[in-house]
Amino acid sequence: MTGSGITHLRHVGIGVPDLPTERGFYRDVWGLVSTVDDGDALFLAAEGSPEQYALRLRPAPERRLDLVAFAVETQDDVDGYAEAVTALGRGLVTEPGTMQTPGGGYGFRFLDFEGRTLEISAEVEHRSARQLHPKESIPTGLSHVVLNTTDLDAAVRFYTEILGFKVSDWLEHHMCFLRCNAWHHTLALSDNPHASLNHVAWEMRGIDEYMRATGRALRAGTDLAWGPGRHGPGDNTFSYFSAPSGFVTEFTTELERIEDDATWTPRVFRRLPEESDLWGTAGVRKAEPFVGVPDPGAWTPPPF
Repeated sequence: MTGSGITHLRHVGIGVPDLPTERGFYRDVWGLVSTVDDGDALFLAAEGSPEQYALRLRPAPERRLDLVAFAVETQDDVDGYAEAVTALGRGLVTEPGTMQTPGGGYGFRFLDFEGRTLEISAEVEHRSARQLHPKESIPTGLSHVVLNTTDLDAAVRFYTEILGFKVSDWLEHHMCFLRCNAWHHTLALSDNPHASLNHVAWEMRGIDEYMRATGRALRAGTDLAWGPGRHGPGDNTFSYFSAPSGFVTEFTTELERIEDDATWTPRVFRRLPEESDLWGTAGVRKAEPFVGVPDPGAWTPPPF
């Protein structure tokens, strides 16, 4: 693949059994805003982001990961990725072309090696973002997504060699943190008994806003899976909560930046409390929400 490569994470789509409850959680507790609700799907945006939407919710019999969408700069970049995926010997879910989702643009969808639906798009129309004010504890946008994989080495090869991500750090041979820009990770891969969504992370304006958002979720009675704390890999803060669907969603801020690719050497962190929770404040991590269940969305693209 030639061209400028993936620039950032655009949005994540999930299917949920109880759309009204999920809508209320992400709007009233998490701080997102509804932009389009056509009955078949609900599109929610972060007010600090120019992306048309950051989260797409769709009613489904079981919770499932519908898709993960990445951005590139031009239509030529989209076509380059489509050629690279096709060269692997697998077909595309959709051919490159004009998209019918909010903001339009040009893109295509395909399945990764474990059956997750991925989307790559360019030239999507921006929405009007605004500068968030001090103490305004709503997300500025998506930070990163973490995927569970049954074959960590194969997953790292796919996302680096085919999609062009770069390895930032490792958590032993349990997690790999990957970047597509200066931020430490846009994507992370976690060794797991089955392929599934580990969590989706949302960037906050700063520490105070991150803590205020954490407090708001706690006051609302949201199940805390782990946090608040600060990680070693990425040096970012974390507060993980279980949404009504059971998927894990995270407030974070101050993710490390890697400004010089040429001099960066990936580090290996240990799976020890003092490296995963630098502050020592996060308490015991609930493993089950992150592990989840085998994703019924694998090898089954969403209907739209």
